Amino acid sequence: MRTLALVGCALALAAVLGGAVVAAEPSTGTLSIERGRGLVVLELRGSVLGRLASGTVRVVDTTPRDRFQPIVLGRKLTQERIGPSQVVYRGFGLRFRLVGGGYRVVIRGEGLSLSAVGRGSVVLVGDRRLPTDDAGVYSLEADCSEQSELCLPLPSTPERYPIRPRQNEGDELTR
Repeated sequence: MRTLALVGCALALAAVLGGAVVAAEPSTGTLSIERGRGLVVLELRGSVLGRLASGTVRVVDTTPRDRFQPIVLGRKLTQERIGPSQVVYRGFGLRFRLVGGGYRVVIRGEGLSLSAVGRGSVVLVGDRRLPTDDAGVYSLEADCSEQSELCLPLPSTPERYPIRPRQNEGDELTR
């Protein structure tokens, strides 16, 4: 009887641990940008935190009836409401927080630092006045503020990338 109870406990423990491993698998992807200069078009269901030294941030709340509201702060901040769920913010030292919900965010300017978590896609275009200019770096896997060696330069031509969970090494990536 003790052996049966011990086997039952071992199976229950294995089931719990197996469930924990599945639950620990990420269901969202990430995006990190540092020292960005150019254009970023982000369509995401999730959260975005960022700052922009100067430029514009256009926010379209694609889930306007949820409880989440975009927050944008900055110096010399102007905002122009374009529609019921679309606002353009202009200024210097912009800081923005879009937590929860779905958003389409168009960011133009320089001095961009951004972290995003969720599911969606991003279009990146670095603005280089000269071919040797630094337009910033990005990563879909690493935190560019801490692991810049794992980050890539922003592309000079528009490139679209999916934001989704990382695939296992054996899995084939699909766009």
